[in-house]
Amino acid sequence: MGELYFQHLCEENRYAYIRLWEIYHTLTPKAVLEFKLGFDRVPVKIPAEILEELRTVCQPLDINGSPSYVFDFLTCRMPNEYYVDRSNLVPASSFHWVEVKTGKSQLSRHQQKIREQCGLQFDIFRVENVDDSPHNVRIRWEEADEKHP
Repeated sequence: MGELYFQHLCEENRYAYIRLWEIYHTLTPKAVLEFKLGFDRVPVKIPAEILEELRTVCQPLDINGSPSYVFDFLTCRMPNEYYVDRSNLVPASSFHWVEVKTGKSQLSRHQQKIREQCGLQFDIFRVENVDDSPHNVRIRWEEADEKHP
């Protein structure tokens, strides 16, 4: 349920998003990824200066035979006008790693370690009371680091 709230707020604030497993499976040498923004599928050209970080962070761990990804999403702040039929060029500072957390859950040690190694900004999207009715749900972005203003 937390991810549904995240996706809704992304749409309202023009943040396109993609799951790490999608990056892992679809990142090609052309470095164009298909982000989601509402019902749109938005092709975004990944800046060369962040490609290596994407490849590193999106490598899954094998947990009991299943792939596990360190964070939930990569977001990209989209300009007011963007294309769905050709690649969009967006500056590296527009990309953020995001982990969705509910209740009082915390980052794992592994997530904290990877977070400290990242050059991109990292944010936690927290849904404090995910089981309440939608009108009472409290949502906040927290622990945003300021590596890239």
